[in-house]
Amino acid sequence: MTESRHASLPDHLYCYVNNIFLGPKMPSGTTECILHGLYSRPGQRMLTHILLETGAHWTGIPLSALHTKAEVENLLPIEQLEPWGGMGEILTTSYLSMLDGLKAEVISNGSFGRHTGAIIDWSDGYSRYPQEHKPLSLIEMENGQIALLPNNYFRLEDKHFTHKEKDEQLKNYRRGEVIYYE
Repeated sequence: MTESRHASLPDHLYCYVNNIFLGPKMPSGTTECILHGLYSRPGQRMLTHILLETGAHWTGIPLSALHTKAEVENLLPIEQLEPWGGMGEILTTSYLSMLDGLKAEVISNGSFGRHTGAIIDWSDGYSRYPQEHKPLSLIEMENGQIALLPNNYFRLEDKHFTHKEKDEQLKNYRRGEVIYYE
């Protein structure tokens, strides 16, 4: 478990970064990279740690500037990929083996991806309240974009357990607002 503004991802992702983010003299197009960590500053978009194919290590490129395919079509707006930026001073990343690779459907737009890990930001005024606690899931979208979504923005599919005919119950779920003590 990592406890700082910087956190290693549970697993790295091979990605492409838009060259616009690497400098004004870069040719148009993309550069291959490995996404291996995140960096959080409250109130800002989640930033990344990437290793470029040139061997340069880069910190501070927004997560929204990366994608897992060389060409991305049907771009989703950033608000649907990352509805909140960083909220806390401390990042914790988790590998949730049961969720790894499960198909994820973004509820707001019906797009799909796969679950790759969880990021939790702490030590802000909100994380102490259950209804404001926002663990975020890193989801590799089918179109190649990367989303960082709170639990109530997507649903997971496990063909051996989840059932579409139960979808009607989703509208009855409410945020947990109880603090449990001993």
